[in-house]
Amino acid sequence: IDDLEEQFVRFLDEAHRLKQKYQSQITLLVGAETEHITELDLTRLQSILDQHQGRIEFLVGSIHHVNAVPIDFDEATFRRALEAFPPDLASEMSEEDSRMSALLDSYLDSQFLLMQRFHPEIIGPLDLCRLYRPKLEFRTFPGALAKLQRNVQYACGYGALFELNAAAFRKGWDSAYPGRDVLQVSRQ
Repeated sequence: IDDLEEQFVRFLDEAHRLKQKYQSQITLLVGAETEHITELDLTRLQSILDQHQGRIEFLVGSIHHVNAVPIDFDEATFRRALEAFPPDLASEMSEEDSRMSALLDSYLDSQFLLMQRFHPEIIGPLDLCRLYRPKLEFRTFPGALAKLQRNVQYACGYGALFELNAAAFRKGWDSAYPGRDVLQVSRQ
């Protein structure tokens, strides 16, 4: 971790050097993308922000892990993240849908916690959690839909922007992140 922090400080130094050098030609903002894998990540992020006050001018709040397992690496790893959730045997949903519902809830709860603690100016893909299930619609998971609506309302409440990301096309989607149903929630 120390090496990563040293690299980060070098990045900040270089970004601010370039910002100063080209200030008459461009406006350069220096930001960082966050992650919430475990509570330790949020604690370390707070420490970094405290140590470098004013040098990090914006945050992109992103979630790429659920239960400490990457959800956007490949299908097999996504499947491992999905299978980390036991199915709700009392649910009328299929075992797969039950696990997916739990994964969506976990993802959206992590995203909400990140927003509450840090108020990132930009929210990373709202629906990266369904990267390998692009046809999934939140309306079929009412609990997750309510959490998505909560997150969007909270982010809008403090003035956050939402990332639009065309990488989804490269990954087989027929739309950018966020998907159409999430855009509908964002527009309400």
